[in-house]
Formats: sequence, structure tokens, C-alpha cells
Amino acid sequence: MLLCERIKSNNMQSYKVQTKDQLLLHVQQWNDNKKSKGTICIVHGLGEHQGRYAHVAKFYIEHGFQVYSYDQRGHGLSAGKRGHTPGLDYNLDDLERVINTIPHHHLFLYGHSFGGNVLVNFLLRKQPKYLRGAILSAAWMQLVEEPNPIEVGMAKLMNNIYPSLTQNNKLDSANLSNNHLVCENYNEDPLNHDQISVRLFAEFYPAGKWAIENAKKLPVNTLMVHGADDAIICKSGTEQFAQNSNGKATYKIFENTKHEPHNDLTKEDVFAYTLNWLEESLS
Repeated sequence: MLLCERIKSNNMQSYKVQTKDQLLLHVQQWNDNKKSKGTICIVHGLGEHQGRYAHVAKFYIEHGFQVYSYDQRGHGLSAGKRGHTPGLDYNLDDLERVINTIPHHHLFLYGHSFGGNVLVNFLLRKQPKYLRGAILSAAWMQLVEEPNPIEVGMAKLMNNIYPSLTQNNKLDSANLSNNHLVCENYNEDPLNHDQISVRLFAEFYPAGKWAIENAKKLPVNTLMVHGADDAIICKSGTEQFAQNSNGKATYKIFENTKHEPHNDLTKEDVFAYTLNWLEESLS
């Protein structure tokens, strides 16, 4: 694995991790707490980037954790065609390579939306029992608006012909949060994009459903949080996964909360709830 020179600024370090297909992923070490309670690695969602989690990192840092994050391939400052992946296994391998560069001391993984899909499939398929736990935030397992059979059939066909073809992901920023400033900032952020490739959809759409059906394979205790008013990812996917997990997963549905619990008007309650779970997991 190729690691490029680390860039350090105000106790923050950024560095690159090379993927198995020679792309460079941008990784952020948010702080350097050698006496931390534990380590958290954040996996962002589709079309966004790790910089949108600066306030999330700050919260956990202030409560004694070491925090890392990275831009997924095709996102943020990482290489790759915007919104595209060669396949599910590439994203899982990317996450594993990033994990191999960070401390495993009381390690927790935190994945939101598409990042939650990546994370839940990583947990189920890779069985990383070295983790202390995981947090899934509005994890993409079931969409609110399911594609019709014709759309699914076309995606399968195009996946064989032109898998890197990208199109608009049709995400409406108004569905992200009840905080209008969050929505405005999302639209104005030049590192965000609105693309999704045929291959990404064709691989991760069924992978979300597979995760629900295979939740009993969950290897570590997992907390799931979801907004009751999420119009993008269906909260019933979170509920079904937890119910199928043989007690490994617990969940909390937050009222008056849209797709991004960590960015909504209820975020202080969300942060406090997740922190309490993390500290109980360490006790």
C-alpha cells in the first residue's frame, strides 16, 4: 500500500491511501489524542465529502475520541470518476485499506447513507471482529422511492454495456435537513456532486437489501440512527435490519428529523445519544 507524505496543520493531518486499482484516497486525521477513549472513522454519503463532518469530528474529539475520515473514491479530494465505482468489493477494500492506517484501539466505524451501505456490507462480508462497534446513520438499505422493474432492468443492461455511465442522482437538498442553511450550504459546496453511475447503483441497490436479509451475520454491536421524516432512505430498512440482527443492532428513530440526523435541528440530541452508546460500549 502506498502512503504519500502526511500534511500536518493545527494538530490535523491529511494523507493519501492507494487503492488496489491505483487511485489515491484523501484521508483526514482530525486530531492527535494519544490518550483517547477510542478511535472513530467516518464514512460519508453519496455526492458529498468528509469535510461536511467537521462538526461531527469536533464533537467526538471534545469528548475524548480520536477521529479519522476519508473521501470515498469518486468523491471530495479523492481520485476517481465522480459518483462511480468499479464495484462493491472496491469500496470495501478501500475502507479496509484506510482502517489499516489508523489505530485499532477501541475502534468504531461510523457510516452515513451510502457510507452506511458500504459500512454494513463491510461488517457482514468482512467480519471485522477487531472493531469495538459501529454506528449506522440513515444507512442506505431501502430507498423511500423504489425504482420500478423497468428501471432496474435497464440498470442491469447498462451495467453490462457502459457501467461507468453517470447520471443525476436526483437528490433534493431540501430533504437533507430542517435547517435551511444546511441545504443552502450543500448546494453551494463545490466538492459536492450530483452524479451516480450505473455500476454504483447496480451493485449497491441489491447490496442494501442483501444486508437486511443477512443481518444475523452482524459481528459487532451496532447502533442505528434514522430520521422519522427521511424522504430519501426508508427508516423501515433500519428497523428491519435491527430486528433481523439477533440483538446485535439497536436503533433510534428521531422525530422531526430528515435524512441527515447529524445536520438537523435535533443534532444535539443525536450526538448525545450516540455518545452515550459509545461510552456504554467502552464500559
